[in-house]
Amino acid sequence: MNDRNVAEVDLHNLQVSDPLIGKCQQLVREVAIPYQWEVLNDRDPDAIPSHAVENFRLAAGRARGEFHGTVFQNSDVAKWLEAAAWSLCQAPNPDLEKAADELIELIAAAQCGDGYLNTYPY
Repeated sequence: MNDRNVAEVDLHNLQVSDPLIGKCQQLVREVAIPYQWEVLNDRDPDAIPSHAVENFRLAAGRARGEFHGTVFQNSDVAKWLEAAAWSLCQAPNPDLEKAADELIELIAAAQCGDGYLNTYPY
């Protein structure tokens, strides 16, 4: 086993100088994250509705209706939130931060008292 000292990286001050990686990060920030947010909220007419965020509203008691979609799609919402967090470390964006904060609050409202989180009604 190798015992090396590992330093924590401050993601807010991390600068990527590779042009390819930087371009990919910009594409994710400007295109992928906003597109995925629209899809998760069923606002893209060309995408099959996922009901992913709506299912969190149902689980939090903020909407009425039935669960739709797949039982594992909570992870789609979590992955979007992770991408948004990484993006916000690289480039502040008040609109993205507001959407992420509102989603975090919704997820917390949907979480059970014992910490369990699942939007699928069992």
